[in-house]
Amino acid sequence: MDPSDRRAGIAALFDQLAPGYDRSGVPWFGPIGARLVELTAPRPGDRALDVGAGRGAATFPLVDAVGPTGHVTAVDLSPAMIDQLRTEAGARAVTALAARTGEATPDTLPPDTFDVVTASLVLFFDPQAAETLRGWVTLLRRGGRLGLSTFGHTDPAWAAAEAVLMAYAPPDVLDARTTGRAGPFATTETMTALLESAGATDVDSHDEPLEVTLPDAAAWRAWTMTLGLRQLWASVPDPELPAVLTRIEAALEPDRGDDGRLHLTQQVRYTTATRP
Repeated sequence: MDPSDRRAGIAALFDQLAPGYDRSGVPWFGPIGARLVELTAPRPGDRALDVGAGRGAATFPLVDAVGPTGHVTAVDLSPAMIDQLRTEAGARAVTALAARTGEATPDTLPPDTFDVVTASLVLFFDPQAAETLRGWVTLLRRGGRLGLSTFGHTDPAWAAAEAVLMAYAPPDVLDARTTGRAGPFATTETMTALLESAGATDVDSHDEPLEVTLPDAAAWRAWTMTLGLRQLWASVPDPELPAVLTRIEAALEPDRGDDGRLHLTQQVRYTTATRP
């Protein structure tokens, strides 16, 4: 797929998801974004850039971290996501924030400008990840800090449930499960190599577990319908949906705890680095 067509597809997907994106009540993007900001360690007064900002999971923790003397720029390919972010910023009375639709490259933003660049669960969608990453490093000032979150492994039951859906995935599906756990995103070692090849130093890449607790498979479906997996649910023919739900229920059952609830574990990979 042509890179420009892929980026257009990403924007269209997230335009569709934007109204209910991560609004199921299940803590997910929020904890990941907040932890990424914590590890990237912005300081009061910093100028920060959040790439692929979505509805602001990392953006608003950045705003809090840089404080009233700092400034945050949020960029996303999806106009609908940026609209949602601006609405939330207005509700929070945030003023030191510029939200814009588009890409974050040395052609669209001034190089050597930012103290911090974050990108939470974004880079694996990019068809030219290495080239894009080199551009992000260029946007940093010398000594500036870069933070990325990607996905590590899910627990076996969760992986088995996703495999049921992935059987219905259309060709070239735009989902982290097909692009976010392979190639340079496969391990902490490959992520370190990717950052170093982009010119970054002091790279740290490690996994941290995030637990998702749900009552049953129906709740898992309702939650994943607010995420990118929604496009896979749309690929399941209606007559097959009951059988798919039954298979997913069986797949998730090993994660049921003594409290009767499902306890699903996702390893989240956090990678931070410095522009020398």
